[in-house]
Amino acid sequence: MDDLGYGQFGVYNDTITIQDFNPYFVHLVDSLEGYSLNKSLEFSKLAIPTLSKLANEGITFTNAYTSSNICAPSRLGIATGTSQSKFGVYTNVDCEKSGLKPNTHLADVLKKQHYKTAHIGKWHIGKRDDQIIKAILENEKRAENGSLSKLDRSKTKLKNKIKNSGYVGSVSKEQHPLNNGFDYYYGYNHWASNFYNATNVWENFKHAGLQKNYNTDTFTDKAIDFMDVQIKNNDPFYIQIHYHAVHDSLEPVAPKKYYNRFDSKSHILNNFYAHIYGVDSNVNRIIKFLKSKKKYKNTLIVFTSDNGAMSAGSYNGHKTGSPLPANTPFSGHKGTYYQGGIRVPMFLHWPQGITNKGIKDKLISTMDILPTAIDVSGGEIPKHIDGKSLLPLINENRSIHKYLTWSGMHSYKWGYLITKTTKTHSTESKHAPPAWVVIKDEYLLRYTGTLEPGVYLDHLEGRAPIVELFNIKNDPAELHNVAHSYPEVVKELSELYFKDSKNDRPPTDWKNTKWDELKNKI
Repeated sequence: MDDLGYGQFGVYNDTITIQDFNPYFVHLVDSLEGYSLNKSLEFSKLAIPTLSKLANEGITFTNAYTSSNICAPSRLGIATGTSQSKFGVYTNVDCEKSGLKPNTHLADVLKKQHYKTAHIGKWHIGKRDDQIIKAILENEKRAENGSLSKLDRSKTKLKNKIKNSGYVGSVSKEQHPLNNGFDYYYGYNHWASNFYNATNVWENFKHAGLQKNYNTDTFTDKAIDFMDVQIKNNDPFYIQIHYHAVHDSLEPVAPKKYYNRFDSKSHILNNFYAHIYGVDSNVNRIIKFLKSKKKYKNTLIVFTSDNGAMSAGSYNGHKTGSPLPANTPFSGHKGTYYQGGIRVPMFLHWPQGITNKGIKDKLISTMDILPTAIDVSGGEIPKHIDGKSLLPLINENRSIHKYLTWSGMHSYKWGYLITKTTKTHSTESKHAPPAWVVIKDEYLLRYTGTLEPGVYLDHLEGRAPIVELFNIKNDPAELHNVAHSYPEVVKELSELYFKDSKNDRPPTDWKNTKWDELKNKI
């Protein structure tokens, strides 16, 4: 799922109460939206009956992290099993301007293992096909230099032509799924797609036209159709279903068959969890299909999110965001390098392959998903990637990562924390500081770079870089900096970051001055 928070996945909520919600976020809920906090917690369970059952019958990970706090870099990390900083990707724009390198998508390894492969839903790990705009502009006898955002209001007809061409969801030829390990593609190369009446969806190399129906249902239809063909041909298959839900904005109302499950007085709350229930119901369709074809027991299902929840009320005039519990019990949200930005729900379900079901608290990464699939398929995991197979953890409860590291933009723009700045959702990221993080055992070490004057309300005069250390086992919300008490831990973890980051590449779009800060040893 897209932007699903740890606390919004009710499997984790047995010990959470509304007293664990971020007090500042609760204050903003009361002032902006006023929905029931108890209902938000209740709905996080009510929305996922199928997913809860799968999680409880498989292995649920309570210590799973993405490789980035935002979607495109995170998805590149999943695709390659490699920290995206090694490709010079730190922001969404970095990824959109450079992105996937040839022969690095690990689906290619599965294809070589004779698996039939499909990607359905959000792609967002590369460039758009600019040839589309060039062709339209040439047809309009205009200059070959243009982009959708630069076309003024007098060119509405041309803007609509570009929109209806599918350009916004297009993929450059060299980064197209069909040229990077996939046999079938139905999706969009953009940060979002309309739930209804989308014009940015492509099927293989052809624009799919206007997609009228609810996209969660449509993506599942395509997945089931693909599986049906492979099962008839007796071919093994690997499918990535990257649902649009619950990415902002969620103003479109979920179908009644999902919406009517929720009965609070808040439309925002009902609608948000209706979209989650839509995903759950479609996963149930997949389960029923697999059972009908006698493929259920030997199908490995992996469920996760690309980063933390937005955790936001109405702001900047056009965003709904997502409600609490959001990323409870962790601080922050999508875009930040607090745990709330990078710690995510994740489980594996595989009746024939998992004998010791239950909860695992070992440190893992979403970069481990494809290496695990390769290992299960009997393939050889490429050397020199960061991801590991989860099979040793599944079978023997052995740790596979001693530590994990991150680096990138520490931005408030994707949630409630934007209210702590003088900027807006559209402008804050230009001023956001860089950050790097190391997690090892019970400790999280975070470096946050220079704060510019006049941007952050807590530091209007600006602030020099800082280093903070938290015991995230005892202090998951990162409230008590213990760096001064444990200088040896600060030294050890910082050395791990600088060792891991020595092969990182400079960004494509992000300011080099911010990247330079990430290289300054503390």
